Amino acid sequence: MRRLLLILSLLALSVGPMAQAQVAVRADSSAFHARQLIAPGVLLGAGFGIHYLGHEAIDIPVNRWVQEQWRAGGPERTFDDVIQYLPLAMDLGLGLVGVPAEHGFLDRAIETSMGLAALAAVSWTVRDIVKSPRPNGANNQSLPSGHSGLVFFGAEMVRLEYGWGWGAGAYAVATTVAVMRNYNNWHWVSDVLAGAGLGILVADASNWLLEPTKRLLGIRTSDWGSGRRPAVTAAVSPTLDPVSGTICTTLALRF
Repeated sequence: MRRLLLILSLLALSVGPMAQAQVAVRADSSAFHARQLIAPGVLLGAGFGIHYLGHEAIDIPVNRWVQEQWRAGGPERTFDDVIQYLPLAMDLGLGLVGVPAEHGFLDRAIETSMGLAALAAVSWTVRDIVKSPRPNGANNQSLPSGHSGLVFFGAEMVRLEYGWGWGAGAYAVATTVAVMRNYNNWHWVSDVLAGAGLGILVADASNWLLEPTKRLLGIRTSDWGSGRRPAVTAAVSPTLDPVSGTICTTLALRF
């Protein structure tokens, strides 16, 4: 599992150097664009459509194949519980170490807070209304997938802030989490599709509502942590203890 986590982390980070060029040419991501509704609309439509119209024809056969042919009685792989947070960490953290972002850290924190609150409220409301049984029979809270919603929310936030250079890595992690929810028998295909669509939609809505929310609350825009300069820099230098003659290391952090 550790090896797989390392591979996924490197995948998310390896495409990052392209992000600077992406940020330079992108239009203002906070403006509403109707085309942004296409992807989440398709995913949500497919998820709920399969749940209500194709559960017997798609959900059950796919789940049976995964459990019998792919997993084949193997143990549950729980690394998806950890890596679901990786895109969120990328969204909030990359700008702090000098990767150019669309917004400063405070704006990203506001977007993330609004989005997570909305995602949780909508997800739990839909679950209580639909009451879809999980494939493993644990409970009736299967639709939509919470893991998929969270990780695709984070992946879309990374794309909006840093472009597709970093966004591609974040979406690779999100796709892995969605697949593993089916592999571990916690969700149907329809659940992860609906969760992914909901996460992307909430991320876009949080981005659109950022400026109105700041105006309403009287919050000023700050570029700190936007990547235009490193918000956190570190320097390591050797020093010599004049008393003992021991060579030491000094770490200096600047915020």
